[in-house]
Amino acid sequence: MNEQGPNPSACDHELVFELADGGLEGETAASLRGHLQRCPECRELYERELDLNAYLSSLTFPEPRSCSVHRGVAMALPTRSLSARLLWAALALTLLGLVFVYLELNGAQPLIFAAGVLAAGWGLVLGSTDVAHTLLAAAGSTILLVLAVGALVDLLIALAFVSVHRRRRAREA
Repeated sequence: MNEQGPNPSACDHELVFELADGGLEGETAASLRGHLQRCPECRELYERELDLNAYLSSLTFPEPRSCSVHRGVAMALPTRSLSARLLWAALALTLLGLVFVYLELNGAQPLIFAAGVLAAGWGLVLGSTDVAHTLLAAAGSTILLVLAVGALVDLLIALAFVSVHRRRRAREA
């Protein structure tokens, strides 16, 4: 299948997805169904898509509280195989090693550079904690005052509730 129209000798996975979703009709759908009978790769893709659609339609979703993907949907999506992940990790480590060797040969001293970057990051963390400590120390008395006023208001509300509750009981008795 191609952009100009049905072509039973070419594979178009987008059209396979559309057919599985029920989005194709007429001559294009009929031509694609014929292609599926002859092409095991497209037929397998079509069947997997039908299975995925059936599984997703069987899920019940709670009322959305956020825009995140539902766990059931996320788990149903295909992911990279373990061998592909290991291959990418090996490639990343190889590139990192090559960069390290290149920098070392050019006198850049990458270990000293990395230690400097880590020291700068640690300095940022320590500076942030110092700022937070100073802010909390300055606001500490205000926070205690607000907590005390809140506790007093809670106590007054509780006393009013108990008083109203006792009066109601006395009237009922």
